[in-house]
Amino acid sequence: MLDIAYPSALGLVALGVLGFYSRKRYIARCRIRVVLADAKASAMVRHTESEGVVTLHDVLHAECPSLTNPELAYMVPTPFLATGLLQTIYAAVQVRQRNTESDIAYEREMLVMADAGTVSIDWLVDASLDNRDAPIVLMMAGVGGSSREYRVRALAKALACSPAKLRVAVVNHRGAARTPITSPRPYDSGFTEDFRTTVKHIRAANPHSKLVGIGYSMGANILTKYIGEEGTKCMLACAVAVCCPFDVGVSSTAVNESNLLNNHVFQPMVMRILMRAIKRASHLPLDPTWNLDVERIKKATRLNELEKEIMVKICGNKDVDEYYDMASSTHHVDNIDIPFLAINSLDDRITPSIGIPTDKFKTNPNIALALVPHGGHLGFLTGVPPRIWFIQPIIEFVSAVVK
Repeated sequence: MLDIAYPSALGLVALGVLGFYSRKRYIARCRIRVVLADAKASAMVRHTESEGVVTLHDVLHAECPSLTNPELAYMVPTPFLATGLLQTIYAAVQVRQRNTESDIAYEREMLVMADAGTVSIDWLVDASLDNRDAPIVLMMAGVGGSSREYRVRALAKALACSPAKLRVAVVNHRGAARTPITSPRPYDSGFTEDFRTTVKHIRAANPHSKLVGIGYSMGANILTKYIGEEGTKCMLACAVAVCCPFDVGVSSTAVNESNLLNNHVFQPMVMRILMRAIKRASHLPLDPTWNLDVERIKKATRLNELEKEIMVKICGNKDVDEYYDMASSTHHVDNIDIPFLAINSLDDRITPSIGIPTDKFKTNPNIALALVPHGGHLGFLTGVPPRIWFIQPIIEFVSAVVK
């Protein structure tokens, strides 16, 4: 009897030790890697009598523990969402969920553009935010997204409840979240004019408030491109881009591949939203110079079909490759002149890591890149029940810059 029990106990101990070290190695592989310029070259974020010169490097290493503290800078996925594919699918399926972390209300403002197009601005309603000069966060969702998304609502509430007490306004793209469609010109991956006009409008109405930009996916690309285009004239105090498809061509190739995620989740979801918007805009007269093939548009089943037939022609590009190049924010990263944080996942199938201009983050002293091993596309879900990891580092970064 003792002869039988002894190896069994030894085996259990061995399995326990093996499990401990396996888990330790797994967690080590979940470490966040931050890419930015050398400490000596890092750009100044603020200068006070008590602190002296505080650089972007200082902010990240002293005030953003979720990104740089050796004990805390990990994004360990929820156990049943251990891959980027599972993270992405879960985030997409749960995009409209509501809980105490996301239960908020908005007040809507409409803003008409120069071409008669309309965007809506959904302001977070919070009676506790009585400081009209408090910093204002402007958020933008990705293609087909809006202020209704769980990740947008959860971050909005967390920002408002943070010690910085930030005001939040979500900028909805044309036609999104039941925004009236009043112009035949749709939004697209590289169209920055609507956001530029919105920033000017909010700045004029709130001259003493610092403005912050946060973008998700395509909204992150628009935000990044806008900041680079503005350069030293940018009105934002800082910005955060989550899952930015810096190279739109790389991202388009990825999302148009035939696979489980694209065929059954991403493409059907996005196409359903876009085709509904196209139907809502059918009463508006088209610019004859666009020469759009309406029947081909109606029969489109993939996102790149709409890009070829609509965006290439409307933007005046010779082909889809030229459109992708024009729309890509990667060409504008070098020109960013404000504190800027990008958060990207290395297992993102929608915005693959091959499209991230990592080297540019080593040379521009104003920008930083947080690379997360296992976050999928707009997932970054950790713990049980799943919670969004990137909310905390965004609060840390924004609060440190605008204080």
